[in-house]
Amino acid sequence: MFSQSTPAQLVRMLLLLTITLVAVHHCQPLLDALAKHATNGGCHQQNVMSDETPMSHHHMH
Repeated sequence: MFSQSTPAQLVRMLLLLTITLVAVHHCQPLLDALAKHATNGGCHQQNVMSDETPMSHHHMH
């Protein structure tokens, strides 16, 4: 690995993050795929227990 200064690494990471966020924001199929993946996993599942209303769910992060 090439030796780089910390500020140079941070600038490159920030630039890469910015480019990635802009690309995701402007690419609707990718945005839809990521949103579908998020709702299908973890605490964003859409199945609700029969005795539980959607508003009674509390996030415990």
